[in-house]
Amino acid sequence: MNFFKNVKLVSISILLVCIGGMSCKKSFLDEYNPSNQTTDTYYTTAAGFESLVTSCYPLLRDITQQRILEFAGTDVFAAGGWGAVYYNQPNPIGSAYDQYDIRLNASLGEIQTLWDLLYREINRCNTVVSRAPNISDMPDSTKNKRIAEAKFLRSLCLFWAVQQWGDIPMPLTETTSGSLEVTKTAAKDVYTQIITDLTSCVTALPVTQADAGRPTQGAAKFLLARVYLTRGWNFDNSLGGSPADFTSCLQLCDQII
Repeated sequence: MNFFKNVKLVSISILLVCIGGMSCKKSFLDEYNPSNQTTDTYYTTAAGFESLVTSCYPLLRDITQQRILEFAGTDVFAAGGWGAVYYNQPNPIGSAYDQYDIRLNASLGEIQTLWDLLYREINRCNTVVSRAPNISDMPDSTKNKRIAEAKFLRSLCLFWAVQQWGDIPMPLTETTSGSLEVTKTAAKDVYTQIITDLTSCVTALPVTQADAGRPTQGAAKFLLARVYLTRGWNFDNSLGGSPADFTSCLQLCDQII
């Protein structure tokens, strides 16, 4: 029995020696990942900046899949289908999205989702615009084209938002910290900003793009025409529009055709 007891003690001793020999210095526990990237290191290069611009596109799929608001909410389709009861009918029943009554409010999940998605996309585009001046290893012609793409996408989202809610927050720079204060911008000022950005996009964007899905000069003109057409109605004198907007819309459509 003593023999086996001694063998057991020797085995444990050898195991402890091996574990001790395999131990490491405290510095070994310090985290170091040479491939780890942060926004402050990655978005300073041409490759990182291209990735940043590319990241602005996937959210468009999620935004346009909010079909109740993107289609029914703009009167293209009725949420209730063929049996929907439309606005200002006697004894209204049916979907709040068709009837526009007090049930159409912020408690509806689709409204909250669309708001969140639009402002996530706006902030991504703002990040492109804010960080572009720090990119030194990219030709100015390419950089300006990417900035125009971001401004086009930001204008599209602001246009969707201002149509749904009227006066809205309009951040134009990257959000880098939290805040409990939100300032709304008058709808007419939002339209002015959209028109300013899209007008610059018409100049900066190419007639054609090598990559499918990136906005072109024609896309900028088409969106700008829609913005002019919408603002021209100047709902309750709140959009800053005038009959001249219809003329601008017509001129852009003639150019596209």
